[in-house]
Amino acid sequence: MRELIDRYQWVQQLDVVMTFAVIRGRGADEVVRIYGGDPEQRQLMTTVEAEDAGLDDGDEFYFQVFEHQDAVVAVENNGWSGTVPEIARCASAAEGHFFAVHWNGNGMFRLVEARGGKVTAYFEPTFGTELAAPDDVIPAWAQGLELQPGELRAACLALVERQTEVAFEEEWLVKRLPTFRIPDPDELLRGVEGTRAP
Repeated sequence: MRELIDRYQWVQQLDVVMTFAVIRGRGADEVVRIYGGDPEQRQLMTTVEAEDAGLDDGDEFYFQVFEHQDAVVAVENNGWSGTVPEIARCASAAEGHFFAVHWNGNGMFRLVEARGGKVTAYFEPTFGTELAAPDDVIPAWAQGLELQPGELRAACLALVERQTEVAFEEEWLVKRLPTFRIPDPDELLRGVEGTRAP
């Protein structure tokens, strides 16, 4: 784990708010629909362009979705749909696997994992494996993790790689990737009970 964290130290220097998810068992179009987007409305943007488009669009967000290795990758610059348990459940339904990490500009982090439509991890890694909220779900694989506050972004990307075998590539932040407009997840899931409960 230490070697992986060291390899991602570059992300500590970037001014980026991000949710990064790796999904198996779904195609890219399915993932776009689960997040509330239209697969036919595809644009090519960088992460900065996607964030700017979202700011210009008011209540809409933009995220990037593409197939990589044998998985689908979803990157949200300044978005958090991938932290919503209901989205994780839908994306992992049947035999699927969903794993996402998120950090925001306020120093808050979130790890979310779901397998077969059930949330198996949902916690704030800043507090290690201690329950920070009553609905936290701490998985067995998190036991013994000693994450340092000054390198949590790098540690989050390392955990994604460890749990999914998909490495985050720095070039994804500057490369024009398939990008889709999606609604605020609270609007998307309005009327659905327990959307934020793991």
